Amino acid sequence: MSNFKPRFLKPSDTLSFLDRDNSSIEQTNFIYNKHISQSIQTQRQRLPIFNNRNHILYLLEKYQTVVLVGETGCGKSTQIPQVITQAIPCLSIS
Repeated sequence: MSNFKPRFLKPSDTLSFLDRDNSSIEQTNFIYNKHISQSIQTQRQRLPIFNNRNHILYLLEKYQTVVLVGETGCGKSTQIPQVITQAIPCLSIS
């Protein structure tokens, strides 16, 4: 049996590699989602990228390349692929 000890973090908590103790106990970090009781759609709407999805789709249709920059956790890598996949029949990318 392993000495696995999870460590739960709230969004307001910060943990750098300097804060970790160097004991022999394995640890993992979980991010606490205080909105877990809400539906997936409601959680998606709370992400900052949600308000810009139409603008991003417009830019994808108009330009061949789009560079997307946003804060960590805004939904770039989880939501943009879903938005694009849902919009593919509507996009007229040539």
